Amino acid sequence: MARKFYPTDLTNMEWEILSPLIPPAKEGGHPRTTDMREICNAIYYHLKTGCQWNMLPGDFPPSSTVYN
Repeated sequence: MARKFYPTDLTNMEWEILSPLIPPAKEGGHPRTTDMREICNAIYYHLKTGCQWNMLPGDFPPSSTVYN
């Protein structure tokens, strides 16, 4: 099932600008298991709506992951 679209989601053009600014995963550590675009989408949703971290919709990554 596809994730619900939110008005705060990054467009492809916005993601192309933002993605080079996100540092890569550390060498020797575990590979990332969470999509960084989804993390950014969740952060923008939180900023725009003002909801509490633990009240992020369930189709975003876990709030503890997004917050950290």
